[in-house]
Amino acid sequence: MLAAALDVRRIDLYLQFERVLTAIEVEGFRSLVRQRLTGRPLQYITGDAGFRLLDLQVDERVLVPRPETEILVEEALDFLGEEPTGEILDVGCGSGAIAVSVARECEAARVLATDVSRPALAVARGNAERHGVAERIGFLCGDLLAPLLTGARFGAILSNPPYIASAEIADLQPEVRDHEPRLALDGGEDGLDLIRRLVPLAAAHLLPGGRLLLEVGSGQSGTVEALLKDAGFEASSVSTRPDLAGIPRVVTGAMPI
Repeated sequence: MLAAALDVRRIDLYLQFERVLTAIEVEGFRSLVRQRLTGRPLQYITGDAGFRLLDLQVDERVLVPRPETEILVEEALDFLGEEPTGEILDVGCGSGAIAVSVARECEAARVLATDVSRPALAVARGNAERHGVAERIGFLCGDLLAPLLTGARFGAILSNPPYIASAEIADLQPEVRDHEPRLALDGGEDGLDLIRRLVPLAAAHLLPGGRLLLEVGSGQSGTVEALLKDAGFEASSVSTRPDLAGIPRVVTGAMPI
């Protein structure tokens, strides 16, 4: 927070450790501390969130990017390789963490990102511009795949949808519950409302051999794997990768070739 208050890099704090702060700088730092004491997420206070190779600008319009989502991006990049087949679709892009990471780390990738929230799309566009990939990412506002042109097909569809059960929202940490957008958290009665809608839509918009990658919550992977198989994904391709805590986190499956 001190680096943010002084508008310097963190390393500059070490390089200038003998620097004496002015009264205005001290008050600016205290203001940030007071915000943190209210439970406001640190990333919203500083306006920045680290994600893989990126330094993303974030605020209350978007969810703070989580380390778990980095696993989804890693899985996607492994599948895409250096020369992806077809466009990549990021559904519910939020801050643009997934879309911008894929475009930044796969130079041949062309990405389309959708979100139902126009304010969130504004943040995502800003992050695409910040990291020099705006010319390779298109942004559309609408519910799930509704903004797509009829017949649009993709080589991969990626999504970190809301997957927390409505009744569990009240039990989240206050800094999440009281500050992050509920629209990006609440997945309905069992947390799977949007995923149930998204899976068959994705199946209809993937190229042969195209892959769907979904981030899911604890205890949801088995149900989501079944949803993919029921929607026509190749049963042998459906699998789940755990996060660093061992929680099944990223469900993936490919359409038949």
